[in-house]
Amino acid sequence: MAQATVFANARLIDGLSASARTGVSILVEGERIRQVSEKPIAATGAKVVDLAGKTVLPGLIDTHIHTVMMDAECFPLFLAAGVTTARDVGGRLDLVLQNRADLNSGKKLGPRLFVCGPLLDGPGASFENPGFTIMLDRVQSVAAVPDKIGSLLAAGVDGIKCYFTMTADIVREVIRFVDKRVPITGHLGYCSSMDAIDAGIDGLEHVWISPYNDICALDMRFGNDASMMKKEFWTRTLAGWEAADLNGERARQWIAAMVEQQVHMGTTLDLLWTAKAGAAACLQDADRKLIPPAALARQAKMKKFLGDRPDWDIHPGFYDVGEGGKALEKHQELVRLLHSSGGRVVGGTDCGALAYPPPGFALLREIELLAEAIGNMAALQAVTSVAANYLRAGQDIGAIAPGRYADFLVVAGDPLRDVRELRTLETTYRGGVAHDPQALIRNAPQHQPAGLHTH
Repeated sequence: MAQATVFANARLIDGLSASARTGVSILVEGERIRQVSEKPIAATGAKVVDLAGKTVLPGLIDTHIHTVMMDAECFPLFLAAGVTTARDVGGRLDLVLQNRADLNSGKKLGPRLFVCGPLLDGPGASFENPGFTIMLDRVQSVAAVPDKIGSLLAAGVDGIKCYFTMTADIVREVIRFVDKRVPITGHLGYCSSMDAIDAGIDGLEHVWISPYNDICALDMRFGNDASMMKKEFWTRTLAGWEAADLNGERARQWIAAMVEQQVHMGTTLDLLWTAKAGAAACLQDADRKLIPPAALARQAKMKKFLGDRPDWDIHPGFYDVGEGGKALEKHQELVRLLHSSGGRVVGGTDCGALAYPPPGFALLREIELLAEAIGNMAALQAVTSVAANYLRAGQDIGAIAPGRYADFLVVAGDPLRDVRELRTLETTYRGGVAHDPQALIRNAPQHQPAGLHTH
């Protein structure tokens, strides 16, 4: 039997309560939390770890990653940033199932993993780039739903992801066929988010994209011939968000529907992190060194049309580094309105598909942007307890409570004072096992970006 450990005198953010508690003790036996008390815990033979002056909070959950787009050697970076659970929302089925098995068994070091299998497009393909098709499959008609979705459910996926060219009739049939056996989310385009909400979808991905046609001005909508592989799509949607009336009737109807149906909004605000930080600050960001080699290889191919420029490793491809600040402000405002109305907000990053910010550390950026929109505690809950409930794993993760996995973080600072103090992470515990973030970073693949000043 594993030795019991008492973590004493902690400032505790448990993921559920509205405020932190001080002087808390936590008893861990094996991989589970057995007791949480504001009184000292006496456990015979237990090791005692004094956490006076430090903050304990649940391990973070990134609800939107793509493991097939990054190197397995980079999986420990999630733990280095405090991310103890992640959901893969798009990758070839056999590969994501193997990654889940390897990570959840401990064969590979990294976060617990939930998987959706491949991105499920409709009759059209969202991209033909060979570097990205490893994430993609299609459901080309309503009639194809039972075989395609049935095979994914039989394989044991934890969720289903409807993708950009899937039409409304197919989305409705997917939702009907799954019948709540697993959560369904959507990165939607040809199907409106309102249609999917009405049909009973559990989540939406990308506040930038999925609700766009339901909120933007009618003359700014994209049609069912839109392609995310064209710069015009991104230029149009940035402009559409800048002009969007978030107090108008269409936005109010969307928020009301999201709240009534309790659909989770996976925000991925970090897609425009570069706009928030600014091009110069991004170039000097030490996290650049942690971009996975697989992502760097894809980024290098973009030099053919971008040119050999200093930001080649962090360039998103279809919009410039630093572009989109006004659109990001609208995204944050919509998130604020949704949350204040009683909607469910969860954090995700798209890391893997997006080279920068890198794995794990992308969620720290996401949390900063969420905190500006909904406050520090709500931002932390969006990546702990609310995210856990979205994954239907609230009995195991997302909070520091008896019976749940001992997945928690010890930080020197106070993230409720400033969520950037998550960067003072000292130890990540996954299933009661301690990991040193700095050691994980040192052992991860790194590159030396041109122009990055190191000290």
